[in-house]
Amino acid sequence: MAIMARPTRKSLPEPELLPPLHFHPPSNGEYCPFPAPERARRAEALWRRTVEQRHARLGLSRRDFAQSACGAAAALWALNQVGCSDPDRRPYRVDEGMLDDEAAAAQVLGGDDFIFDVQTHVAEPLGAFDIKNPPDLAVDFIRQIYVQSDTTVACVTATPTERELGSSKVESNAELREIVDRIAGPRLIMHGNIKPENGPAELEYMSELAARFPIAAWKIFPQPGDLRMDSEEVGGACIERARSLGIRLFAAHRGLSGGGGIDVPGSPRDVVRAARAAPDMRFLIYHSGWEERGDENHPFDPDDPNPTGVDRLIRSLLDSGLGPTDNVYAELGTTWNGLIGNPESAAHVFGKLLAYLGPDRILWGTDSVFGGTPQLQIVPFRAFTIPEEMQSRYGYPPLTDEVRRKIFGLNAARLYGVDPQATRYAVAEDDLSRLRMAYLDDPRSVPTPARGEYEGPRTRREFLTFLKREGQRKRA
Repeated sequence: MAIMARPTRKSLPEPELLPPLHFHPPSNGEYCPFPAPERARRAEALWRRTVEQRHARLGLSRRDFAQSACGAAAALWALNQVGCSDPDRRPYRVDEGMLDDEAAAAQVLGGDDFIFDVQTHVAEPLGAFDIKNPPDLAVDFIRQIYVQSDTTVACVTATPTERELGSSKVESNAELREIVDRIAGPRLIMHGNIKPENGPAELEYMSELAARFPIAAWKIFPQPGDLRMDSEEVGGACIERARSLGIRLFAAHRGLSGGGGIDVPGSPRDVVRAARAAPDMRFLIYHSGWEERGDENHPFDPDDPNPTGVDRLIRSLLDSGLGPTDNVYAELGTTWNGLIGNPESAAHVFGKLLAYLGPDRILWGTDSVFGGTPQLQIVPFRAFTIPEEMQSRYGYPPLTDEVRRKIFGLNAARLYGVDPQATRYAVAEDDLSRLRMAYLDDPRSVPTPARGEYEGPRTRREFLTFLKREGQRKRA
């Protein structure tokens, strides 16, 4: 007897319709998530109505339209409509015609930029493993960073608790780097996590890491006491040891610290002062001083003695006499992701960074995988500008295609000693690039992590669970 095929039930629901960006991004695990603002809810609702109205015009399902260049353009168009007080202040270079014209949308949202992501993370700390049989976390990291996004080179760095795991965490990142080297060439850079406040013992730990691993920079977090990176006891000794080891980059987490003014531990002031005292070193201000609950929708006020957010970085630079040709760099991990849905604030932040640090001192970072695959942030940035009205009113420089290329990767390449041309030539034929091409042709052809599987917490309960898990790792 023939077995009859089960008839297709047209009443079965379509898969979940996911936007091509985060209207309200998750936490990266370093701060408690807050409820989505009304602006984000309205923008997402407008995007969903747009998908409903337009998908059939292109002969696409709702899901296929959402994943197309038109769907991405529709999301940015919705943010322009909802998030900007004035039509002249809409920073995303999309218009309503792109919602039906995939070629026009793809021209703005696509690209072949050299992208160097200076802040990525494995979802959970890895122990030492056999590179012939890597854990799923390592494999999924590689797929999200290199297959699901246009990222060319990435830097894997650490979270605050991982220093307590010692060199075993650094060893696992070195093994991850070796896997990438084998299948794709030199496309993964790694940091070494240190705590300068530990004193002389930490200096010996730095020497141990430098002897054992290809450390590209030292990752540091805010010091809890009164002595910080601008003190001789904490910063001076650590900087001198880094100098003697020949690793002259410091990646300093400053921002995402619960708010506060210019003197709190999470402010960039101490690192900028340290940079002033050590001009031969280079200091990366991770997150640029940005705070997730702060208000950035304003220009810098030179008369404010106690600024917050990104303005703390600007104030610190001015107080130390540092600027576009000096040794301080602003990094965008979580900062850009948190600003995508607030376009006017994003224009102010980029305007201030360009005005006071210049186009050569801003670095691309995403904080992925906690923020999802980097592509969720790459596509919006390709369409982002500083509106001419804001340039005229506040004196902000334009965010041109040339400047965007520098931010996307050329600045970091110069800082880390990576040759973009040589890297891109090698990338063209590597295994990950072939997987990327297959994924672009048909995402279902390449097994990838489920969207959101490794993203950071979105609710207070998820955040508390995350902290509990981190504490258990720290005690293990």
